[in-house]
Amino acid sequence: MNRDTRRRITAAEVAERSGASRSAVSLVLNGRADGNVAPSLQERIRAAVDELGYVPQSVGRSLRSRSTRTVGVITDEIVTSPFAGGIISGAGVVAREHGFMIMVADTEGEEDLVREMSEVFFSRSVDALMLATGGLVDLAPPQELLALPAVLANCLGPADGAPSVVADEAGGSVQAVEHLLALGHRDIVQLAGTEDSPATARRRAGFLRTAQGRATPWTIPCGWEIDEGYRAAAALFDDGDPDDRPTAILASNDRTAVGVLLAAAHRGIRVPEELSVVGVDDQAHVASCVVPALTSVALPHRGIGARAMEILLHQVPGVAVEAKAAGPPAPGDVGAAELISTELMVRDSTAAAPTR
Repeated sequence: MNRDTRRRITAAEVAERSGASRSAVSLVLNGRADGNVAPSLQERIRAAVDELGYVPQSVGRSLRSRSTRTVGVITDEIVTSPFAGGIISGAGVVAREHGFMIMVADTEGEEDLVREMSEVFFSRSVDALMLATGGLVDLAPPQELLALPAVLANCLGPADGAPSVVADEAGGSVQAVEHLLALGHRDIVQLAGTEDSPATARRRAGFLRTAQGRATPWTIPCGWEIDEGYRAAAALFDDGDPDDRPTAILASNDRTAVGVLLAAAHRGIRVPEELSVVGVDDQAHVASCVVPALTSVALPHRGIGARAMEILLHQVPGVAVEAKAAGPPAPGDVGAAELISTELMVRDSTAAAPTR
C-alpha cells in the first residue's frame, strides 16, 4: 500500500512500540534527545519510527500552520486556593494578545501529576507549557515538561533547564525596612517563614542587609499561618521589659501579620501607635480588610504570569513577541531566574515609631 494513502501512524503508536513516553519520542524527533533520553531508548524510538513508517504530525500540518495557538499551564494549587491567581490572569492576558488561549490543569499539590499532565497536554498538541506554583519553591521539572518550549512561573529549576520568573523577595524586604526606618523605627523584628521555602532566605537577606548599621534587627522563626504569627508575637510581647519590645514587626506573610495584630490586641498594644506591622502578599480580601488595614509587600503574581508568558511565546516558532529588557537575575540563580519587582502597599498598620 502506498504510504501516502494508508492510515497515518501516530506518535502514540511509536511510543507504545518503543516502550517510551510521548515526550521522549518528541525529543528524539526534534533533535533534543541528547542528555534527555538514554541512547538505548533513542535507538528503540528510531527503530519504531522506521518500522511503522511514522511521518511527524508537523509535516502534515505544514500546509496550514505549525501552531495550535494553545499553551498548557500546570499549577500546583493555584486554581484551587485563594493565592497567586494573578499568575494565571497575567499569563492569560499576554496569551490573548498574541492570539493564543491557555488550558489550565491543577495538580492540587500532587507532584506526580506534573508528569502526567505534561503528557496529556503534549497529546493535545499544545505549543508550549508553563509550570506555575502558588509559593516560591525549588523543583526539578520532569523531562515530559521540557519536550516542548517551557517556562517556570514563581518557581526555580536547574540553571540549564527552563527559564524561570520569580518575585524579588529580597527587594520586598528592602522596601519594607526602608519604610519602617523612614518612620523612625530602630527595633525591628522579622518573623521568618519556614526554611523549606527559598523565599525565607531571600527575604532574610534583604532584611538584614538593609537594617545593618541603621537599626537593631531581630529574626525569629515562624511559619505561615495565623496561629503561628500569634504565638511568635505573644512570646515577644510577654518576654521581659515592655520597653524592650520591638516597635515594628515584618511578618512572614499577611496571615502571620493577622496573628500579630490579634496578639497585640489581646494585650492592649495599640497598632500602629505602639507597634507597626507589615505583612507580605497583599492578599486579596485580607490585607485591606483587617483593622487596622495592613501595610503589605505586594508580590507581583500578575506580573510574573505576564512576563513568563512573554518568555514562553518567544520560544514558539513563528510567534512575534516584543522583546523586553530582562529583570536582574535572582541571587544565587544567575542565568536561571528573572526577578519581578514587588510593591509596598502602605496602609494604617504602620506609623511613626513611639517615643520611649
